[in-house]
Amino acid sequence: MKVYRWVGIVVAIAILGIGGCRQPKKPQPSPKPSAIEAKLELEGLRFEQVNKQGQPLWKVRAERGVYAPDRKTAKVTNLDGDLYQDGRVVLRIAAKTGEVEQEGEKIVLRGDVVAKEIRNQLTIVGQTVEWQPKADLLVIRDRVQANQPKFQANANEGRYFSRKQQLDLSGKITALASDPRLAMQTERITWLVKEQKVIGDRATQIQRYRENTITAKVSTNSFSTELDRQIINLQGKVKLDATSPLIRVDGESFAWNLDRETIVADRPLTIRHPPEALTFNASSGTLDLKGSVAVLAGNATGVSTRNQAKLRADRLIWEIASQQLTGTGNVVYQQVDPAIKFTGTRGVGKLQDRSIVVSSDGKQRVQTEFIPQ
Repeated sequence: MKVYRWVGIVVAIAILGIGGCRQPKKPQPSPKPSAIEAKLELEGLRFEQVNKQGQPLWKVRAERGVYAPDRKTAKVTNLDGDLYQDGRVVLRIAAKTGEVEQEGEKIVLRGDVVAKEIRNQLTIVGQTVEWQPKADLLVIRDRVQANQPKFQANANEGRYFSRKQQLDLSGKITALASDPRLAMQTERITWLVKEQKVIGDRATQIQRYRENTITAKVSTNSFSTELDRQIINLQGKVKLDATSPLIRVDGESFAWNLDRETIVADRPLTIRHPPEALTFNASSGTLDLKGSVAVLAGNATGVSTRNQAKLRADRLIWEIASQQLTGTGNVVYQQVDPAIKFTGTRGVGKLQDRSIVVSSDGKQRVQTEFIPQ
């Protein structure tokens, strides 16, 4: 069931006339009549549509416009209206200028359209907006902007599923999170607005800011973030560069807690510390950027490439500020010049100056091995 209404004062009606022709010498068959186009200049224009149950699908109003009844389109100014789901308003729309097109079970709006979700503070802006009530879908194209207090994003196209309160963005995407401040660049994200989650399955660059200074940069193949909990889960080929302390972390799976400034890796990871030429590897680990300490587990190894010293243990604690290392469980310390290897249950010291002290728990002695050159 369709309901089309326009209410107001008709300012002008222009009907294209049928042109004349010369007097024929012989009788000619009458030409087919040309199509008559009508345009109505109206004030107080309104478009409404309901479904078979009589529930409204949309109600759109305009201050004035030019309406073409045969095409069911209108170019309008000062547009506003409501979009409905299950008979209730879910989105409010507005535009200074636009074009309204009614095609069966959808409505198309063009020209600086603003859509506001009344349930979750989401605002979406685009140049073309199409409402498909049967699919509970709002399609937004061309210079798309999506804003909420905690997250904002720009994209080429957006698809908002009103029943799920889910916004899918695609194209060249730039996004900002406000607390803490993050910038993001990618090509596709899914924003679960009600749940305050953002998910990306394309290569993504992320920058962490403190005031106007970048404190960390991340590249990842995929991510998911919980805006309320300030946690980003990074998956795939992940690289994180932090400025304080100056380190790079490479791995396959990180949980980055932005509030606590911690990184938890449940898969193999590598940490590089260029100022001291140190490299660490482990099966898993936790890095506390605020406390400047790393705890590594599972065949954890620290190497000084500057003096070829290496410490391996079941568990390594690296205090970054003091450069102190503590290894426990199956400890092996090895160096060159002189070439020597110590084996014990605990090792403490610094790799940079090869001051590692290896000790035993008393059940077994420290083993010393001199390696021939």
